Amino acid sequence: SAMRSLGDKISSTIVAQHAQVPTMPWSGDGITETFLNDQGHLEVPDNAYQDATTHNMDEGLKQALRIGFPVMIKASEGGGGKGIRMVSKEADFASSFYQVQAEVPGSPVFIMKLAGESRHLEVQVLADQYGNAISLFGRDCSVQRRHQKIIEEAPVSIAAPDTFELMEKAAVRLARLVGYVSAGTVEYLYTPADDKFYFLELNPRLQVEHPTTEMVSGVNLPASQLLVAMGIPLHRIREIRHLYGLDPNGTSSIDFEFSSPQAKEVQRKPRAKGHVIAVRITAENPEAGFKPSSGMMQSLNFRSSTNVWGYFSVSANGGLHEFADSQFGHIFAYGGNREQARQAMVVALKEISIRGDFRTTVEYLVRLLEMGDFKSNAFTTAWLDRLISDRLTAERPDPELAVICGAACMAQNESARLLTDFKTAMDRGQAPNKSLLKTTFQVEFIYEGVRYRFIANRTGPSGWILYLNGSKVAVGV
Repeated sequence: SAMRSLGDKISSTIVAQHAQVPTMPWSGDGITETFLNDQGHLEVPDNAYQDATTHNMDEGLKQALRIGFPVMIKASEGGGGKGIRMVSKEADFASSFYQVQAEVPGSPVFIMKLAGESRHLEVQVLADQYGNAISLFGRDCSVQRRHQKIIEEAPVSIAAPDTFELMEKAAVRLARLVGYVSAGTVEYLYTPADDKFYFLELNPRLQVEHPTTEMVSGVNLPASQLLVAMGIPLHRIREIRHLYGLDPNGTSSIDFEFSSPQAKEVQRKPRAKGHVIAVRITAENPEAGFKPSSGMMQSLNFRSSTNVWGYFSVSANGGLHEFADSQFGHIFAYGGNREQARQAMVVALKEISIRGDFRTTVEYLVRLLEMGDFKSNAFTTAWLDRLISDRLTAERPDPELAVICGAACMAQNESARLLTDFKTAMDRGQAPNKSLLKTTFQVEFIYEGVRYRFIANRTGPSGWILYLNGSKVAVGV
């Protein structure tokens, strides 16, 4: 019942309205009908669910006109950027509605008002089988491209502490109302201009960005999920006891709500430690509208440090095919504050080396992290899409410098290969072909759609003179 009530986007929004949690205008406005099941937990009756659902395009358009454009068309069973479309005018509504239906076949569809200048904030919830539920701080996932998260942060720093505490209490209240058990994430839209928040949805699972929460809370979320599934209450989990300032090996109960006067004397209020920024590494071409790319990976060089770690789903000699999800890596950087975490991430991204047949977003992410809007924490969920439409590109070297360096490196690599072949022949007692000792090479390649043909003459172990169209330049590799 908890999975139905909170795991479904339509049901969860109805439950949120019943609990008087603010929501954006949507096709289920004012619907608060619920009932208590045999376990004493809230459920949404089918008639209320159907009233909030738009069953066809005509119903959806009618709701959109009532709510007012721009609106979001959302599939209740969608996620990860699928089953969601933004519509800014009536003429585009029909095609977008049918696209949502096609992306998530059979899923109920609903309409919601678009919150333009907003932030996407999350509350991490952990609940046990005994009615206990706590918040493990929050995450800011506002840097998104086409409703897919690109950069995540923990804890939340944009909302006022009192406001975010209200968001945490509302998330815990929702989990308790439906009898939710395990780790879950309550998502909100937050508007900094008026310091207001609105319920968005609840994900009844562990989010891929959960390490950001673990690094600032010290709580191992997958391990906690297993302990909860084994029937262990929250107050017996060592890391949670430590978070509340109690003996990790103790067995005393915890007043998670600090409802008694003695609670503040024997336990402390949880505080996030430091700041974490996470970025998703994807096989996409930022200069071609983030078009997914595929191919083989020749090498991947990434070294974790005390403040930075990451994981990748593809290794050297592996590859990405065209039907795979474009994300193949996730990197997390920790710092004493947001700026230190940002700097650590920039250094880590500049040091990473990926050689393969596909483009990645690494250089583009560095550019984003060094922009003034990101440094000052002054962006919204529409920020990245607006930059893409304005054709923000990753920093690239001067074209003339790029082609000269490329030609010199290609010539050096070819010369090194021939020298290796020469030595191999000598080791085998064979007479090497004199062509293996040549010092002049023809180098040909295409850069930015232009074909270049260089003549490269070797002048020393690492020295070259490059000739092109009657001009020459000396280069050291």
